[in-house]
Amino acid sequence: SAGIWAGNLLLTFRDRFDNQDTFNNRISSQYLSAYLQDEWRPSDKWRINAGLRLNTFSEGEYIRLEPRLSTEYRPTDRIRLQAAYGRYYQYLTLITNEAFSGFDLWLTTDDGVPPAFGDQFVLGAKTVPFTGYGFDAEVYYRTMRDLFELDPFINDAAGLDYDELFRFGEGYAYGVELFFEKQRGPLSGFIGYTFGVTRRKFPGFNTPILDDPTRARFYPPKYDRTHDVNITTSLRLSDRWSTNAVFSYATGQAYTQPLGRTEISGIPWDNDPRDIFTIGNVNASRLPSYHRLDLAFSRTGTFFGIGEAEWQFQIINVYSRRNVWFYNFDFDENPIERQEVNLLPIIPSVSYTVNF
Repeated sequence: SAGIWAGNLLLTFRDRFDNQDTFNNRISSQYLSAYLQDEWRPSDKWRINAGLRLNTFSEGEYIRLEPRLSTEYRPTDRIRLQAAYGRYYQYLTLITNEAFSGFDLWLTTDDGVPPAFGDQFVLGAKTVPFTGYGFDAEVYYRTMRDLFELDPFINDAAGLDYDELFRFGEGYAYGVELFFEKQRGPLSGFIGYTFGVTRRKFPGFNTPILDDPTRARFYPPKYDRTHDVNITTSLRLSDRWSTNAVFSYATGQAYTQPLGRTEISGIPWDNDPRDIFTIGNVNASRLPSYHRLDLAFSRTGTFFGIGEAEWQFQIINVYSRRNVWFYNFDFDENPIERQEVNLLPIIPSVSYTVNF
């Protein structure tokens, strides 16, 4: 089999201050991907799939090849053993603040800013332990190279070339994913659990004082979640009524904690005292764990014979868990005060949908 995929990506960035444009830019990128793959079945129990994907990206005129290989072995009708390898390139990078996600934006590769890439290895098993049930297990490992993001240590970006705005690093990720599902009957649903570790580092970043400035230590990015649990259940009450519940749990987001403040006064060239802040290792602390329960009831019917209709009554965050979005630190107080910025409490909603 073979395929092709092409398109145009347009990114528009605009910044305004005091009703005046301070930054306005548009990035237009053309991309094209083509793939060729072959499936080989040497026997009823074996299936081998090999392929090659070609990617091109106009910003930087990059051309990359991505090999893929997957195998599947079926010792019985209820067990499938799988192994896979693939190389993946990413021509976009998310520019984000490690402490706050409100102003994330995407930037692309260009001359001197090559695409990030990684090799991913997966081993898994898909089983049917009982009729109507499924249990999947998977382990993975992924490398990350040529990670690029804006260099936070650049004081003035005016006059710099695009490639001089970035720093480049590396990373890795590994984990285990478990998935148990009930597929039949009036009561259905699944339980999914992931244990995952993600780390990255950049040269000269997150280094101890008086250490080699070219060294760096791996740190967890803010999207790292050691434990992630999702439980979903659905119950058919009648021909028209059904209900479902969704529970989510995740390890708290990593963040960098301020440890202290020192005030320096009597500076010869400055009459005002200056504050020097001491912080811990990058993202060495964690916000409280995130968890939430959502409930919904739905009733299906018709809308005056015109089309299908559905009432849905939903309660988001049933027990009104005030999950912490991020911490805000007031450095004007001594000692420094930490304030929680919380996500939304319980939210009831009613909706009516008509399809025709």
